[in-house]
Amino acid sequence: MPEAVSAVALPAGERRAAWALTADGAAVVATERRLLLPGGADLPWEGVERVSWKRPSLLVVASAEVEGTGAQHRVELVEEGDLPELVRSRVTASVAWSRHERLSPSGGVRVVGRRRPGSDDLDWQLVYDAGTPLDDPLVREQAEQLLLSARRSIG
Repeated sequence: MPEAVSAVALPAGERRAAWALTADGAAVVATERRLLLPGGADLPWEGVERVSWKRPSLLVVASAEVEGTGAQHRVELVEEGDLPELVRSRVTASVAWSRHERLSPSGGVRVVGRRRPGSDDLDWQLVYDAGTPLDDPLVREQAEQLLLSARRSIG
């Protein structure tokens, strides 16, 4: 294991599941619970909206209130090993339930139930479509009702 990888401090009880190096020798480390990126970004799987891999570039987008607006982390990997596949599978596995709904008078919201590794409970998120009028209290109320309904029916 390269020194840069072993130098990444892990939270207690976690181990390296996969790792890769960037062109400048920095480490990208995946554990059972999170992705650790150069510069100190610590992204739990349930906090990642999406990931894409096109050699040599791994793009990780953090979840945010409006779809696609979360922090984007792009790393260029020179020795990726199985890291990209593991990252994609962990992010996908964290989504236990997802449903998109239209809102009135306009916009939409995705209600997402995310599973945290090691827990059976779901963390619920509302992710609004771009252009949804978030300052409209009726839109917010509709979204909250959809969230409550999902929580009641799914758990």
